[in-house]
Amino acid sequence: MKDDGAKHGRPFFPRTMEFSSPKGLLRIEANRPQGSFDGLRFEEGLGKFDRYSSIIRNVDALAGIAEKPAGKVTIAVKDDSLVVGYVVGWRPAPDERWSALGDLMYEIAAVEASRNYRGMGLATKLLGITMDEEFFEDKIAFMQGYSWHWDFEGAGLTPGQYRSMMMSLFERFGFREVYTNEPNIALRPENLMMIRLGPLVTEEEQKRFRYLRFGIKPDSLPKKG
Repeated sequence: MKDDGAKHGRPFFPRTMEFSSPKGLLRIEANRPQGSFDGLRFEEGLGKFDRYSSIIRNVDALAGIAEKPAGKVTIAVKDDSLVVGYVVGWRPAPDERWSALGDLMYEIAAVEASRNYRGMGLATKLLGITMDEEFFEDKIAFMQGYSWHWDFEGAGLTPGQYRSMMMSLFERFGFREVYTNEPNIALRPENLMMIRLGPLVTEEEQKRFRYLRFGIKPDSLPKKG
C-alpha cells in the first residue's frame, strides 16, 4: 500500500509508537507534520554544550525541516511536550555532490538522543521507525558521519569508538559503509559515509552512484548503445 501522505503532496504520513524507557513512557512520532511543533521544547540534554553542539539546536529547526517538501522529522516525546531525541532527514541540497542523482538520494542527516536519555536503546527505536517506509524502496538512503558533530565528552568515547557505535546503529537497519573522496568525509579518518540500497534501486543507478562517490557526475558517463 502506498503512503497516504503522498496523496497530499508529501511522501510520508504520521505514525506513532510507545516506548517504555527506564525514565518513563515515551511517545515516538515518525513524520511529525508541519505546523504541529508549537508547545514542544528540547530536554536539557539536547542543544549546545561547551564542547559539543547538537546539529539541531531547538524545536524551531525541527519545524523548518518538516516544512521541506521531503523533510522528515521523527521525535521522542516525554509528557507530551518534552523532546528527548530525534531523527531528521532531507534530500541533498542543490550545491551538494549527491544532488546530481536527483530524488534517488535521501539523507538521514541526524540521529540524537538527549544526554539524559542515552544507553536505553532510544536511538535504535527512533531510526527503526524512521526507516520503516515504502518511500525508501527506490532510494539510496545515506548518512554522513562527521566527527565534529559527535558528543565524545557526553558519551565518554574516543573518535574511533564513537565511529564504531554509529556504524553498529546504522548496520542494524541495512546500512553499510562506502568509501568516497567527498572532501568533508575525507577530512578526518574517523568520518564515514554509510548507505542503504532500496530493493528497487537499479544496477544502473547503483553504477551512477559509485562514480559520483569519487566526483564523476552522471552526465559525464558514456552513453549506452
